[in-house]
Amino acid sequence: MLYGNFTARQNLDFFARLGGKNDLTKKDYYDVMRRVGLQEEAFERKLKTFSKGMRQKVGLAIAIIKDAGNIVMDEPTSGLDPKSAAELMQILIQLKNAGKSILMCTHDLFRAKSVADRVGIMKEGRLVMIRTREEFLRVDLERIYLDYMQEAIV
Repeated sequence: MLYGNFTARQNLDFFARLGGKNDLTKKDYYDVMRRVGLQEEAFERKLKTFSKGMRQKVGLAIAIIKDAGNIVMDEPTSGLDPKSAAELMQILIQLKNAGKSILMCTHDLFRAKSVADRVGIMKEGRLVMIRTREEFLRVDLERIYLDYMQEAIV
């Protein structure tokens, strides 16, 4: 949960301090916001004026500034234009390669395949299938997903 009456930098500062990071500078916050692609004119603007995509970027910046070992994301590309979504996925791959664990809930199978080590499919709130990267790269993951969803309709 982000705070709409705080600026982007204030949100980063607040959550960083909650995570025990008390020695960060304004430059540290600005560098992370640049890394996630937030426009500089937004750094000191209140979040309540932000688009959904901009708020997504602030949330990712918080995870990075806190050096979170585990990152949970719900529809991280929602609200992002294609360029921003591609940039976000590159950041997630960098974080994964740095040893971070990422749990992502998404409908975007194509992007999930590009970053995931494992993919699960949920139906009616239950996990019905898990495939490892090696498994889902050999099959048509979209077809598997559609087959599971078709079963839900029948």
